[in-house]
Amino acid sequence: RTEQQIRDLHAFWSDEAALRESCVETEYQVKLEQNTALLAGVSEMLEIQSERYAKTLQHRRLLNLSTLIFETINSDEDLDADKLKSSLDTLKSEFKEDPLVSAVTATISDKPPSTSFTQLNDRLGELDGECRKTALVTSQDCGIGSSLLSRAMSLLTIRDETYDTKPEDGGSITFYYLYKARSEMRRNNLELAARYLNQLVGTPRTIVTDWLHDARTLLELRQSASVLLNYAKLKNDT
Repeated sequence: RTEQQIRDLHAFWSDEAALRESCVETEYQVKLEQNTALLAGVSEMLEIQSERYAKTLQHRRLLNLSTLIFETINSDEDLDADKLKSSLDTLKSEFKEDPLVSAVTATISDKPPSTSFTQLNDRLGELDGECRKTALVTSQDCGIGSSLLSRAMSLLTIRDETYDTKPEDGGSITFYYLYKARSEMRRNNLELAARYLNQLVGTPRTIVTDWLHDARTLLELRQSASVLLNYAKLKNDT
């Protein structure tokens, strides 16, 4: 009987040890699964943060390049064509997957013009004199007055920098639109100045043809640069 009791006692403790071992293993598995899930969550969070940081850096890069292009195009100094081309090439290369950037940069020539607003303003000053000289008398350039009156008017006003008599009031088309264009250039309004010069006729209109071409090209560049900059700012704000 004593031996049976001993065997029963050994069996009891064996079962107890097995039960405890099973509980420990189960508890270990539960904790292991919990920690694995926690690590997976942390890893996913880090991945999301990494992607966000990468996008933030990309957006800042876009803003920096767009700002550089905008400032180069709108500089009061001579337009640095090499700097502009380098910035545009970098933008095209780094953001070729961006639909808007690709669409806007595709409209910009591979050989951007080297004419700045300041250069256009200086050239207009030179062209102004040429246009006035050719406008002494032409039937196209007269307002309501006769050719003789136009000749006298032109001689009297050739050096007048405040000429503001409209063609419909008998003024010279050339003098009037030159005056309006120069006034707008002093206000840094290239677009309106170009519109006024585009109203010239005859030889004066031919004289300013190249100027108008360069002005339109610069205006288109400004518009493209403005679109890129506003887009980059929007990207950085979101």
